[in-house]
Amino acid sequence: MRNVKKPKFRSIRVKLFTRVALIFLCAILLFLGLNRFALPLLYAQSAKRTMLRVADSAETVAEDDPTFLSKLSTLEKENGVSLDIYRKDGQQVYFGKSEFSSAIGKVTISDREYLKDGSSFETRRFERENAVFLVYDRVLPNGNTLEMYSKMSTVDENTKTAILLTTCTSAAALLFALCFMYFYTGRFTKPLIEMRDVTKGIADMDFTRKCKTGAADEIGELSGSINRLSDSLKDTLEDLNQKNAQLQKDIEKEHALEKMRKDFIASVSHELKTPISIISGYAEGAQLLAENGKSEKAVEYCKIIEGEAARMNTLVLELLELSKYEAGAMQVQKENFDLCAMMQDYLTASALSFEEKGITVETDFPESAPVFADSSKIRMVFNNYIQNACSHAAGEKKIKVSVTPYDEKFLKFSVFNTGKPIAEEDLEKVWQSFYRADKAHSRKEGRFGLGLSIVGEIEKLHGAPYGVENAENGVTFWACVEKGKA
Repeated sequence: MRNVKKPKFRSIRVKLFTRVALIFLCAILLFLGLNRFALPLLYAQSAKRTMLRVADSAETVAEDDPTFLSKLSTLEKENGVSLDIYRKDGQQVYFGKSEFSSAIGKVTISDREYLKDGSSFETRRFERENAVFLVYDRVLPNGNTLEMYSKMSTVDENTKTAILLTTCTSAAALLFALCFMYFYTGRFTKPLIEMRDVTKGIADMDFTRKCKTGAADEIGELSGSINRLSDSLKDTLEDLNQKNAQLQKDIEKEHALEKMRKDFIASVSHELKTPISIISGYAEGAQLLAENGKSEKAVEYCKIIEGEAARMNTLVLELLELSKYEAGAMQVQKENFDLCAMMQDYLTASALSFEEKGITVETDFPESAPVFADSSKIRMVFNNYIQNACSHAAGEKKIKVSVTPYDEKFLKFSVFNTGKPIAEEDLEKVWQSFYRADKAHSRKEGRFGLGLSIVGEIEKLHGAPYGVENAENGVTFWACVEKGKA
């Protein structure tokens, strides 16, 4: 009997040893393969993403901006690139100070790639300096041409060195692991056989057999887990009906989410249907007017078409902004800043707009209110509240901005406007996408009912309360900001 059991015990041990050894070997080969083939590709893709991001940032810097040169220089330093900008006539607007663009001599161009927007990537080798650059070329919206240089590191030699080093260390680690594993696999096989026999009993609904749990290690814990599994399986089977009920609830919830998705698509389709119809109709009208020689009227129609196209573009941008928040792709960059100073600057800059609309603005906040939050996103919240108040201000046409304590952690800022109150059953709906109390009025002002949805996402991102409530002769929207250091 002893001679019969021994081969069985060794068989389990050999199988465990062989399979773990193969796993180690495959992992090492995969690791070395990834280093050999993926490293250069990953570097190139990372460099391209950086250059596209820098080019997008450079587009936003106006040529007449007093800080034009310093902003471009900062982009170069922070991202390790060199920028050259030329006008259509070839006159240089900005010349990178990096040595990247100063290389001369024979240049070999390879791996040219054109993007959908007309820009392109190409690899240039400067023979004299024996240097390779990744060059990105783009025509900016103002007609200027942007050339960007990024020096490509000599990754081939570094890759070979890394592969050699990792090969040696991996082989040594594998040899040590195999030796260690060979001598210690035996202690695992016996309890595994016992566990196999117990689990076979569980599979046959025999819960009487138990595993020995004397070892104070993972095997002992696993034995205890099998015993607990045996004890709890009966209760689990009895609990199946309850789980099925929960599954039904989950299915219903999924159906509700699907309905929300369909409603959202229907709302977007509805918002796009009107401007598309207008553009189509006025385009036909402009064509007829142009054929009949009525160019002035045709130009007027074209301006209407341009306005509707701008509205569609605004809708798409707001939808993209909202989708980023809902997908969790947006992050807050918190900093200490003065909430009152930010609001006062905004109100001062908008004074002419208030005057044109006949709106009186009152403020009730202290000279200073330090907060800790993402200043740009809180400014967006305040902007949406003000724009919403301007749109609905009626009667006295008064807006009042206040800052008060909320609790020990938050400050609360409120924007009140005179006008009609919101129906109680609609107070929670104002945060939904495309909700608008007055659709005709909202369309006239170019609003789509997404601003307050974005406000809600920003406040959730900050973990701060927000809300709306009817007040005497008007409506008050409020939001909280975490208190900062004075």
